[in-house]
Amino acid sequence: MTELSIADLEDDLKTMQELKDREGELRALRNLGFALQKNRQFTKAASCFNKALNQVRENGSDEEKAVSHASLGCVYWEMAQLKKAVTHFKSALEIQKQIQDTPGQAGVLTLMGITCWRKCQWEEGLAYFSEVRELRQTDSPSTANREGEGNYIFFREAIERAVVTLQNRVSLGREQGTPLKILQPLFALIPLYLFTARKHEIDPLLREATSLTEQLQKRDIQGAIPKLQAVIARW
Repeated sequence: MTELSIADLEDDLKTMQELKDREGELRALRNLGFALQKNRQFTKAASCFNKALNQVRENGSDEEKAVSHASLGCVYWEMAQLKKAVTHFKSALEIQKQIQDTPGQAGVLTLMGITCWRKCQWEEGLAYFSEVRELRQTDSPSTANREGEGNYIFFREAIERAVVTLQNRVSLGREQGTPLKILQPLFALIPLYLFTARKHEIDPLLREATSLTEQLQKRDIQGAIPKLQAVIARW
């Protein structure tokens, strides 16, 4: 099925608003928001998700509220507005725990862990990664869980975009021959490979990161590498 253009989605939203179709408008807001987010029009996407969240605050279901907070947090995460992102992630997580939404919790905790990793908060990031691993291991492959994962596909898409961005930065650092500009995005990239089914590609990155940390004497990263390896080994 061909994806609708942003113009088509805007028309769909306008129609739902004219019909005063609350469920249709909520769906249209989300669809438009996700399309804008994929197109990296993050400010417009955030506006859509904010409107969707406002719609469900009073009368929405817990699931709608959780997804609304999570999607808004995700677009703020891609905008690097990490404080706002974490605020919404925590709101989503609180609801997800109440309704036992395991896929939702795993998605939120993944981005919270990556957020800590971005900020060089290695211990906090590793704690989140371990929690995600435990959730994935205890989750049962029921139809409900598969449907739940579908509600949060935007997490996976955001991480994939982050992978591409970091890969480009690593390539640029290599072209410039600047070790620090290689190491920083390279080390940020490693945990993302866990969450995008690239575990088999991690070992060469770890070896390169280890060599670069020794060259640059980055003690904090040197200390984090064996702990990250331990998490990866149990994944």
